[in-house]
Order: sequence, then structure tokens, then C-alpha cells
Amino acid sequence: MDAPSAGRLLELLRGCVSASHLPLGLQIHARAIASGDLASHPALQTRLIGMYVLARRFRDAVAVFSALPRRDAASALPWNWLIRGFTADGQHRLAVLFYLKMWSHPAAPRPDGHTLPYVVKSCAALGAVALGRLVHRTARGIGLGRDVYVGSALIKMYIDAGLLRDAREVFDGMAERDCVLWNVMMDGCIKSGYIDGAVRLFRDMRASGCEPNFATLACFLSLCALEADLLSGVQLYSLAVKCGLETEVAVANTLLSMYAKCRCLDDAWRLFHLIPRDDLVTWNGMISGCVQNGLLDEALGLFYSVTLVSLLPALTDLNGFMNCVRMDVFLCRNVRMAQNVYDAARAIDVVFGSTMISGYVLNGMSEEALQMFRYLLEQCIKPNAVTVASILPACASMASLALGQEIHGYILRNAYEGKCYVESALMDMYAKCGRLDLSHYIFSKMSVKDEVTWNSMISSFAQNGEPEEALDLFRQMTMEGIQYNSVTISSALSACASLPAIYYGKEIHGVVIKDMYGKCGNLDLALHVFESMPDKNEVSWNSIIAAYGAHGLFKESVSLLHRMQEEGFKPDHVTFLALISACAHAEQVEEGVRLFQCMTREYQIAPRMEHFACMVDLYSRSGKLDKAIKFIAEMPFKPDAGIWGALLHACRVHRNVELADIASQELFKLDPGNSGYYVLIVSKVRRLMKDNKVQKIPGYSWVDVNNSSHLFVAADKSHPDSEDIYMSLKSLLQELREEGYIPRPDLCHPMHPDNSTQFSPLQLVLFLCHYFVVGFDNLICPCGTDAHLWKIKEEDIAIQKAAC
Repeated sequence: MDAPSAGRLLELLRGCVSASHLPLGLQIHARAIASGDLASHPALQTRLIGMYVLARRFRDAVAVFSALPRRDAASALPWNWLIRGFTADGQHRLAVLFYLKMWSHPAAPRPDGHTLPYVVKSCAALGAVALGRLVHRTARGIGLGRDVYVGSALIKMYIDAGLLRDAREVFDGMAERDCVLWNVMMDGCIKSGYIDGAVRLFRDMRASGCEPNFATLACFLSLCALEADLLSGVQLYSLAVKCGLETEVAVANTLLSMYAKCRCLDDAWRLFHLIPRDDLVTWNGMISGCVQNGLLDEALGLFYSVTLVSLLPALTDLNGFMNCVRMDVFLCRNVRMAQNVYDAARAIDVVFGSTMISGYVLNGMSEEALQMFRYLLEQCIKPNAVTVASILPACASMASLALGQEIHGYILRNAYEGKCYVESALMDMYAKCGRLDLSHYIFSKMSVKDEVTWNSMISSFAQNGEPEEALDLFRQMTMEGIQYNSVTISSALSACASLPAIYYGKEIHGVVIKDMYGKCGNLDLALHVFESMPDKNEVSWNSIIAAYGAHGLFKESVSLLHRMQEEGFKPDHVTFLALISACAHAEQVEEGVRLFQCMTREYQIAPRMEHFACMVDLYSRSGKLDKAIKFIAEMPFKPDAGIWGALLHACRVHRNVELADIASQELFKLDPGNSGYYVLIVSKVRRLMKDNKVQKIPGYSWVDVNNSSHLFVAADKSHPDSEDIYMSLKSLLQELREEGYIPRPDLCHPMHPDNSTQFSPLQLVLFLCHYFVVGFDNLICPCGTDAHLWKIKEEDIAIQKAAC
């Protein structure tokens, strides 16, 4: 019998499209080598490469590729097979390596529209945005910059990197936009918090004649569910009916979730009975909706029903369903139902077991948690970092030091000790088991310590008869600039009581009282408390310097610095932070720059993010916005919300619209939920604030007169003397006008809350609760009376002391 020809072998190879066809493909490969047709038939070689890639036999694919003659390597197809295969298999480095090899290979072809999308996907997966930009440039150079597949991959890469503006530039430059491309861009806007932009894109999509598909509607319905926006969800569902997409499973499931989130269980039940119930996600959504709305019996009944209809046994992956049900019922503290879910599961994995352990610990069932942990080990299921962090509180509650140490050994063997939540759990376990030495050792090795960690360690020492160590930690905490709270002070004072040590108690009391007087604007009392302290330390010096600095008393702050140095105390990063802040409030730019340079050069103190924020505030307050933006660009850190917020506030004061736009865009990326940033550019982003569901926290002010507090909000008319107060205020404002004072309307709210009425400058000022309090203060305070005026705006407190 004659051997099959190369053409016949090629035809047979085209049928080898999966791993199950590999035995046949291996036989064809062997026959081709034996007949001598392989070396002379490049199409056969290329098809073999494709066959091995589809079967995930990459070593064999590369071997065939390496044997290609140079002239045959000039075809893009074998290169594309390998790059596509490596990308699909998650071997992104190899995909990029082969792409780079295309450029160095003497006979390699140019990349084409089948090469670049996969290279861009690998760049995105590796976070190699710089290389992705080079690929983008290459695409433009070879005429593929407007290719829909290349463009879609580039948009996804830029969105994943947080570069929405670059993604939008690619999108706007596309010659044709299909539904997938619109969906990718809208999804990117939603993930980046630009809901208003996504809505505009949706309108543009429909205006362009491209109708939404089920993925589009499911995406926006999910957003409605997340925001509990029932009205918009119903409108979208009406559109789905109009487009004939209401029967799509993804659309129906997201609508079901939205009804449940909006507490419309009747509508959810009706929809549940109308749609096909052969999809696990449908049951999942209905059960979650019942649990979220407190209908645990109905949820349990649904769970039994889904088991009775034999849906669960027919499925191979139950993780999503089980995890959802289990977590929901544990959060509702319904252990019986959670146990029923567990009993119904035919197999469990580490995620299932970890959540069961967390649920048992949450409900105080430490024995059951330990039994589940042992069961995981018996079933050869390897606990991960979350598992061990979940079981350690059970060891702590049972004071089981031996088991805790065994788990600690397991953590060390598996290199889990570097994770902060594991270290915190270990520290807490050892402290509750009486091994403070080991708890403190873990604490000292932690790379990141927040105030909760510090409080836990201080409290552990104080409660276990080690008050000296508790007080040492308290001093260390304050010296490192960690903000203490009521828990910290309570633990520290408890330690003082245990010594007993009235001296240390007075020291802590002095720090707290001095801080309180400073923040309340009573600097005389703050200084009196400071001077009366028998022994001062770095913390007390920093507190008094910060108090004067916060009120713009720059000269007094510097004078205190000199006194501090004369008494042998060395300024630290907290000291310089207070001093630079004082310079900012006093608009002493040159002195602030000098102090910043002195800190780094003379004292070798590395500036932190808060120091850079103060420097930006320093430049911004004095109107040097060009220097502020240059300083931001030269920072060694990525600017945070505090830095951009300081710049935005200055842009508002100095009316720099261009820089305000840049700062606001950065702020919305970093902290889209902060209403303060929206208010700073209120005339432009009222709609964005509404779409992002951000609520403005109302500002309010109060005045303390004769130990009695009077509270006011904006446009307040609830006070019994409001008419007289407004008359008094108008009289004061008239006097100000006669003295040449002109209110700045741009520094007030430019629009009435209903966004319809434009106010005059006088009316704008009248709307500010701060001035309302001034009118009240002027009306009721007799001459010579001291009153304290407080104004709250967001989280900032401004206090002024005035003699009426």
C-alpha cells in the first residue's frame, strides 16, 4: 500500500483540533518524517505547530518551529500560532519573547492583525504598559492602528492600567466600532468610576445605529443592581424587551439580582418563575436575594428544590453556588442552614473549607472550626493563607497554644508569614495565649503597622500585666506619627493604673489635653499645659508646634523649634510636617522650602507622602500653581488624593480652570466617593456627583456661649431667633460693603440646590451657615463675652475665638 502524500497528511492534520486528536497527530508527524515530506512541505510543518499548540504541547511546537528553514520562517502563520498559544495558556512572557524575536529574526515577517492583539493582551497581563505603547506605535506604523481587534485589545490594556484617557483616544480613532468595542469602552468607564461617561457612550452607541446586545444590557443592569437604582433598571429592561433580549439568561439573571437588591422580592419571584431555571446563576441569585432580605426559610426551601431537580449533581463546578449561599447564611448567623449547605455538598475545596472555618469562628464555634481544619488536612486539601488566618482566632479563643504553634510552623513552611493578615492573626493568637514575647516578636517584624495593630499590641501588654511595655509602645507609636484614638488612650491609661504611675498618666493626659486645646483654638491654655509639664519629650514638643502651625502662627512655631533644639531634642519627621504646614498657612514659601531641604539634607529625614502634600499646599496657597504642578511631577511617589485635593482647592481660589480639570480627573480616579472634591468644582460636576450616587455631607456650624451650644446648618430657619439673626447679619454685611469688602461668589455655592436659581453675592453669603452663626453671635453676646465659633465642612474643623 502506497504511503499517503503530503497533501493527504495535511488534510488529516486539519482535523486534529484538540488534545483528544493528539495520538492521530503524532502518527501523522511520524509518517511525515519517515516519508521525508516534512522538511520540504512548510504548510505541513505549520499545521503541525498549530496541532501541538491546540494540544498545549508547546515544547513540541517550538521544536517543529525551530526546524523551519529560514525561508519558511518568513510566513507570519507559525509565529502567530505560537504567540496566540502562549497568550491563551497564560505564558505571557514567552508570547512577548517570541514577538520580540520576530524583530530580531533575519527572515521574520512583519506582525499582522493576528499577531498584535495577542501581544497586547500579554503586555496587559504582565503590566508592561510601556511595551504595549510600543506595540500600539507599531500598529499605527503598519496601518493597523484602526483595526477593530487590535483596538479592542489596546483599549482593554489601557483600561486595566487605569489609563482611561488613552483608551478613549484609541476608541475615538477607530474607523468602525462594533458592539463588542462599545461594550469594552463602556465597561472600562464603569470600572473606573466614570458612570456618566459610560451613560454618554451608551447614548452615542444607540445614536450611531449600533444596537446593544445582551452583554451591554447585563452590564448596565448589574450597575443598577449595585446602586439599587430600580427606575433605571426597569427602563433598561424595557429596552431589552424592545430589542428582543429579555429571554437572554444573562439579562434575566442581572434583572433578578437588581430586584432582590432593591427589595422588590415580589417582582423577583415573578421573574424567577417566568424564566428557564436550568441555569445555576438563576438559582444563586434568587437564594441570595432571599437571604439578603431575611427570608431564610424561603432560601433554604430553594436550596432543597435545586437539589431535588437534580441540577446540582449534574454540575461539576459548584464553587460559585456554594460559596455564595454559605457566605450569605453565615453573615445572617444562620449556622443550621450553612451546615445544611455543607452537608449537601458532594465535594469541597480550600475556598469552601476556609469560608466554613470563618463562619464557625464568627459564630463562636471554635471546636467546629478546628474539626473543619482537620478535615481539610485529612482530605489532602492544602490550607492557604486565608485558611490559616481564619483558624488562628479559634486557637486564640480556646487558648490552644500548642495547635497555634503547629499552625505557625505550617505558615513558615509555606511562606505565608509575609502576609499582613496572617501576621496580625498570629500576633493576636500568641497574645491571647499568654506568649507576649512571641506576639511582640511578630509585631516587630511586621513591615506594615496600622493603628489597629498598634492598639492590639498595646492592649495586649496592658491586659497581661506588662504596663511598662505598653507605655513604651505608646511612646513609640506617637513618635512615629501614628494617630492615636480613644482605644489607644484607654489602654495606655490602664497601663498607668496598673503600675501605678501617676507621672506617666499625667504625661499622657498632658498630651491629650494639649492636643484638645490646640485643636479648639485655645493656644494660651495649650501652652500653659505644655509649660506645666515637668518633663517634655518629642511628642509633646511636636504637639505644641503643630497646634501653633495649624493656626498660621509661623514665627511662634519656629521659636518653639529653636527651644526644642536648645533643650536637646532632635526634630523628627512629625516636627517638620508641622513646621511646613505652618509655613503653608502663613504663606511663607521660601521658609517652607528651606525647612523641606533642611529636613532632607541636614537631618537626613526622608520625606513622606504627607510632607510632599504639605509642600504642594504651600505652593498652592500662595498662588504658585506652576511650581506646585512641577513639584508634583518630580515627586518620587505617585500623588495621592490629598495632594491633588490641595491643588484643586488652590485652583478654585485662584481660578485656574485648566489645572483644576487635571486635578479633578486625578481625584475622581483615586477617590470617586468623596463628595468634597465634587463640591470644589460644583458647577461642572453636579451631574457626575448625582450619577456616582455621592451625597454631600451638609456643613454645619455652632457657637458656644455661656456653656450652651447653638447648632446651625446652611440656610437655617429653625432657630427661634432666626429673623433677628438675619437682620443682624445683613447689618454686618452692609458695614463690610461700606468698608470695601466684596464677596467672592465663586468661593460659595454658585447654584441653589435645585440647580435652577442664580443668586447674588449677598444671597450666596447668606446661604453659608458660618455667617449665620456670626449673626447669632453678634445678636446675643454682650460686649466682652468670649465665644467660640466652630465650622464643620466635610471632615475639617475650623475654630475661631472672638470677643463680642
